[in-house]
Amino acid sequence: MEYIAPVSSAIMALVWIVYFQLFFIQYQRNNRPYLVIHHAQNENPDALCLLVNMGKETVHVQCVQVALFTRDGEEKTMTVTEYRRIQADDSNVHQVLRQGPLEPGGYLVLGSFRNIILGRRSEESDTDYLFEDIVDMEIRAAVIHGPSKYPVGVRRSFTLHHEGQPQIFPRNIHSEQLVRRKDRHEVRRWLETELRPERKGRSESDSSDQSQ
Repeated sequence: MEYIAPVSSAIMALVWIVYFQLFFIQYQRNNRPYLVIHHAQNENPDALCLLVNMGKETVHVQCVQVALFTRDGEEKTMTVTEYRRIQADDSNVHQVLRQGPLEPGGYLVLGSFRNIILGRRSEESDTDYLFEDIVDMEIRAAVIHGPSKYPVGVRRSFTLHHEGQPQIFPRNIHSEQLVRRKDRHEVRRWLETELRPERKGRSESDSSDQSQ
């Protein structure tokens, strides 16, 4: 009988350890950022592209970029500079914001896929030859997420078909979340390309807390 109390205590301690571990995993999962690059409407290249914050925390959008791939295999990266912020309860879709916080349930209208591809030349009349030269594209964004020590990112790839009426299709049903340690270098590279800081790589942009 004298062994019952120690065994019961050990079992109870083990139960509490498992409980706290499950609680911690659930806490991390609930606070993990989740962003979606959404292809609205249909396969029309004039459909809108949205950056949606599906996480439970507000994020601050640092940069949005698009990588374009031509028929000849060339790659060109551009900044998506004009987009609009829409809050979850905001019906004014014409509010313009170039960067800033994106609340849970909110989304940014990045523009139509055609406008994103053509950039500033989208207002020109004769741009069909430029658009038809693009066969693949990757849209990506880097954001500051409060609970995360380092900037996190999201990206999604699309392919374009130009037979008959042009169409655009996502390569995957999911937006790739770049939130792990192995993704830090990639997201940091986006930001350094965009912001062009004086110090790069393994210095303040790599080792310091993002809140500093």
